[in-house]
Amino acid sequence: MIKLDMTMLNSFKENPTLRKYLFSGHFGLEKENIRVTSDGKLALTPHPAIFGPKEDNPYIKTDFSESQIEMITPVTDSIDSVYEWLENLHNIVSLRSENELLWPSSNPPILPAEEDIPIAEYKTPDSPDRKYREHLAKGYGKKIQLLSGIHYNFSFPEALIDGLYDKISLPEESKQDFKNRLYLKVAKYFMKNRWLLIYLTGASPVYLADFSKTKHEESLPDGSSALRDGISLRNSNAGYKNKEALYVDYNSFDAYISSISNYIEAGKIESMREFYNPIRLKNAHTDQTVESLAKHGVEYLEIRSIDLNPLEPNGISKDELAFIHLFLIKGLLSEDRELCSNNQQLADENENNIALNGLAQPALKNCDNEEISVVEAGLLELNKMSDFIQSLRPEDTKLQAIIEKQKERLLHPEKTIAAQVKQQVTKEGYVDFHLNQAKTYMEETEALAYKLIGAEDMELSTQIIWKDAIARGIKVDVLDRAENFLRFQKGDHVEYVKQASKTSKDNYVSVLMMENKVVTKLVLAEHDIRVPFGDSFSDQALALEAFSLFEDKQIVVKPKSTNYGWGISIFKNKFSLEDYQEALNIAFSYDSSVIIEEFIPGDEFRFLVINDKVEAVLKRVPANVTGDGIHTVRELVEEKNTDPLRGTDHLKPLEKIRTGPEETLMLSMQNLSWDSIPKAEEIIYLRENSNVSTGGDSIDYTEEMDDYFKEIAIRATQVLDAKICGVDIIVPRETIDRDKHAIIELNFNPAMHMHCFPYQGEKKKIGDKILDFLFE
Repeated sequence: MIKLDMTMLNSFKENPTLRKYLFSGHFGLEKENIRVTSDGKLALTPHPAIFGPKEDNPYIKTDFSESQIEMITPVTDSIDSVYEWLENLHNIVSLRSENELLWPSSNPPILPAEEDIPIAEYKTPDSPDRKYREHLAKGYGKKIQLLSGIHYNFSFPEALIDGLYDKISLPEESKQDFKNRLYLKVAKYFMKNRWLLIYLTGASPVYLADFSKTKHEESLPDGSSALRDGISLRNSNAGYKNKEALYVDYNSFDAYISSISNYIEAGKIESMREFYNPIRLKNAHTDQTVESLAKHGVEYLEIRSIDLNPLEPNGISKDELAFIHLFLIKGLLSEDRELCSNNQQLADENENNIALNGLAQPALKNCDNEEISVVEAGLLELNKMSDFIQSLRPEDTKLQAIIEKQKERLLHPEKTIAAQVKQQVTKEGYVDFHLNQAKTYMEETEALAYKLIGAEDMELSTQIIWKDAIARGIKVDVLDRAENFLRFQKGDHVEYVKQASKTSKDNYVSVLMMENKVVTKLVLAEHDIRVPFGDSFSDQALALEAFSLFEDKQIVVKPKSTNYGWGISIFKNKFSLEDYQEALNIAFSYDSSVIIEEFIPGDEFRFLVINDKVEAVLKRVPANVTGDGIHTVRELVEEKNTDPLRGTDHLKPLEKIRTGPEETLMLSMQNLSWDSIPKAEEIIYLRENSNVSTGGDSIDYTEEMDDYFKEIAIRATQVLDAKICGVDIIVPRETIDRDKHAIIELNFNPAMHMHCFPYQGEKKKIGDKILDFLFE
């Protein structure tokens, strides 16, 4: 087995900064999943239109088939962040693949006849991508192309390359030549020892009987097939390989390039894209030709042998990602041994032996053609990893725990991913097991559909529009996280968006008018749009003196310029001077001016208007609890607030009910307190205002709402020249009274999440509507 390179190891021991860079890197993932119907058949529907043309979306494409979706993360600087990206892409694709599931296995689902498997469609029939796939279909067949997996892209930090170049480069060696040599060394290590990675991460030992045949298989109770002791059909000689073994020269970068070029010239492969090696040297700026790689040199490594793990929602775990990283670090720290064709043949045999017989732990052959047990060979590698972690990063117990987990799998084959998958398929059946996994993962995705992983600290509406932008392949930059300020870019088109709905389409004066409720009412009234009459006060003493003007009326007391229903008190019944004074105290705590206006009877609805069109209507029910005859109001609030969809600061679709002065006042108006025990089924309202942001319930009414009121909402936004606006209208309960409606507020920053995830009713894709407006 390959020893550690002590010269390089000492370079890291002597340099703490260099040592830090060793355990970091740049990571990118590509994951393929097949879209399937609810009964486990290949979905024959087109690639979802929301993702746009495959050529234009950098995150969501297709692999060989129109039914084989490919998710591509951007390059990130940590395993945590690349995993977050993968999880978000998986969730986005799952939620946008209507009535379909993502098949969680590398081996395919129920397939139609060969000729009915759809090749990926592109903008034009003569697209190079289409032509290449037609070439693969002709040369290899369509079914084999549906083997899916994960590609793990990795590069060392540039600071690490620079530090090593200064210490151990050869005389007259350029930095790029040094980098090429370094990555070639890691690739050689990988090729020799990839059997270990397959043993530990392989997850495709089971498949449908009509997909493949091998002498190593056995039949399972449901009629599907399994490798008797195997781990990965996909990585075996029955999986997806070049038609014949292609042994390239790893002794120098020039030799590597030359040997691939020779295979292309000889017609063995069409291009470097068809070089299906388990690991490839890549350059981000190339057009995937061997000439471009030769010119620009190596920038990163692409590992292509990772199976989808059906036991993980996203096809791979963070621990697996971290172990692969350690595996590559081990390659860097190992001695640079020659990898001749005989060694490559032995490495191929070891890979195939483990793929087909790994659970039986067959003997391997080392470079001297001597046999060595899987356990012995594996422990040698894992112990070296443990040693360099202990030497260079002794405080990192997490990495040591990951190595210990791999040792457990090595010593106990039944703990491998493959063994667990085979056990479950034997019990449930091939199709049923994978469908059950897919459905479970879909349910988990749907439960958190409002969330963008890694952005939970941002407003929910911001998370929603960010997710919708990713679905379309729009690049998103966070300019100010605390302010929810994003930049969207599609090609040369750039849009700046704050809090999801403040955009370049806004008119500044319109925003100022909507911010000032007095001005809003005056301007609307001048255009014959009905608003409540009332007055505004900047002096609390004067407002208090005006009590006699309002004491026999139904009124609303609210701050002049705030949103979200904060500081509002509503009196529909007779109220005392003390109640009135408390309402003023609350309102003035939010603003230096308050408005006192007539209360309009009816139900409050939020109309969301985007570019002169009502995209959603929501009925908002004030914060409330339902009694059970046992618990106090406070206890009922606490119980209702345990709903996982309720949160604070607009981070979840519904807001938690508060127990502040506004709610206390509302209870007192009903002769209740927090310790009161409501009767069974008695509804207790804790707010008069119905804002979702103060704990109210949201009910979608888009289809039910009379067009008469939709037109009023549109006209109001046109008067103020508002392009994205929330219009709050009190709608009378009786149709005969519809002229008694009133607009009580226009909101220049309407929350979209309550329309996307209402308490009841149809979910609206408001993020899509805003992006349509901005980009189309």
